[in-house]
Amino acid sequence: MESPNFLEITGLVAIILISAFAVAGIIVSIPLFRLLNRIRHLSEKLNESLIPMVEKLNTTVSHLNTEVGSISELTQSITSIVEQLEKIIRLARIIITSPIIKLISATAGLGEGIKKTKDKEDKD
Repeated sequence: MESPNFLEITGLVAIILISAFAVAGIIVSIPLFRLLNRIRHLSEKLNESLIPMVEKLNTTVSHLNTEVGSISELTQSITSIVEQLEKIIRLARIIITSPIIKLISATAGLGEGIKKTKDKEDKD
């Protein structure tokens, strides 16, 4: 019987070490593979739920933009109406207030004139 030489022992140790590393790699890779599968499955579910959500958000934003445009048009219309009302009020002041002031002034002047005339007649 021959005694094992150094190369055979080294080869045997290398085979044992490689086998141990392979087994350790398999033991580590199985949970890692499961984790990657779970992550892939989760990302698929997220993708399935996220796309409709983004589309709904897009629709909502479009609807909101339309509503904001309507509110802007309404605000412009209200502004125009208020400006027209201000012009009408100014015109009414000019048309109504000025003659009323003149009428009151004339009435007050006539009243003073009549009073002075009466006072002169009473003194005479």
